Amino acid sequence: MEINAYGTSGTSNLNISTKKGSELDMNDFLNLMVSQITNQDSMNPMENTEFVSQMAQFSALQAMTDLSEISMQGQATSLIGKNVVMASYNSRGELEIQEGIVQKVTIHSGETKIYVNDIEYDYSNVMEVKNKSEEAVTEMDIVTQMLEGINSIKNFLIKDDTLEGSAIEGSQIN
Repeated sequence: MEINAYGTSGTSNLNISTKKGSELDMNDFLNLMVSQITNQDSMNPMENTEFVSQMAQFSALQAMTDLSEISMQGQATSLIGKNVVMASYNSRGELEIQEGIVQKVTIHSGETKIYVNDIEYDYSNVMEVKNKSEEAVTEMDIVTQMLEGINSIKNFLIKDDTLEGSAIEGSQIN
């Protein structure tokens, strides 16, 4: 029996929204810095190193945020054609699990959407990516491999626990 903790983390029905433009960017920081410079006490001015340090920290934070977003988008697009398990909450607050092949990925205004079984999901709803090695092997596949292995052994004779014969050909059965 397989147990998956889809409801414990990763997906939630909590909707957090921010207004467009409510986040601070580099322009806001520069405007704030200009305001501080123009309104500072002329008898006790701020040090230039403080401004440079703040700007460097802000630039590093912005670069990390951009890198994280680009990395997530790359991961999402690499899922196209792969079998995934998606988890989401329906309008009644019940957890729904879907499995299928990722058909396409869209990225619009920083939001990454994945389409599975013609249904749109947020990238954060991906709970599992299945590898080809995890796909079920049918009994017919096993029988076929066994027959191929048996047919590859020719002209052998077992006598007193030893193998005798003129030609022995074989292949490894996986």
